[in-house]
Amino acid sequence: MSQRRPGVPAARPHAVVLALGYLLFAAAGAMSAVIEVLLVPSRIGQTLIPLAPVLAVLSNVALPAISRGLTDTMLSAAPPVAGWVVTTFLLASATPEGDVLLPAGDTAYISYSLLGFGTLAGVITVWRAGRPGAWTGRRVSSRLARSGSGSGGAG
Repeated sequence: MSQRRPGVPAARPHAVVLALGYLLFAAAGAMSAVIEVLLVPSRIGQTLIPLAPVLAVLSNVALPAISRGLTDTMLSAAPPVAGWVVTTFLLASATPEGDVLLPAGDTAYISYSLLGFGTLAGVITVWRAGRPGAWTGRRVSSRLARSGSGSGGAG
C-alpha cells in the first residue's frame, strides 16, 4: 500500500467514476430542488416560514463544494447547480391544467427568493470553484507550514 507524499497532487479519478459522480451530484441537486419547491408554502399557523430560500442557498453552496472537494476538478461544481436550476425552473412552470408549485399569491416573495437566491448562490459557488486552490485546502496548509507556531511546539 503506497502512501501519498505531501505536496504531490492526488491522481485524477477514472473518467467513468468521474461521470458517475457528476450524474449523482446532478441528481442530488435535483432532489434538493424538489424538496425546496415543496417547502415554499410552509406555514406555522397563518405565518409563512421562508425555509425554502435558506435551504436553496445552503444546498447550492454545500453540494458543489462537496463535489469539488471529492473530485478536485473545477467542472465538478457545476452538475449539482445545473440539476437544481433545471429542476426548479421545470417545477416553476405551469402544467397544461394551470397548476403551479411556485405560486405567486401570498407566497410570491418566497417563490422569487427561492429562484433568485438559490441561483445566485449556485453561480457564485461554481465561479469560486474555478479559482485555483480555492477548495483543496492547499493554501491553508501551506500557510500553516510557512508560519509555524513559533513556540517550538509548546501550546
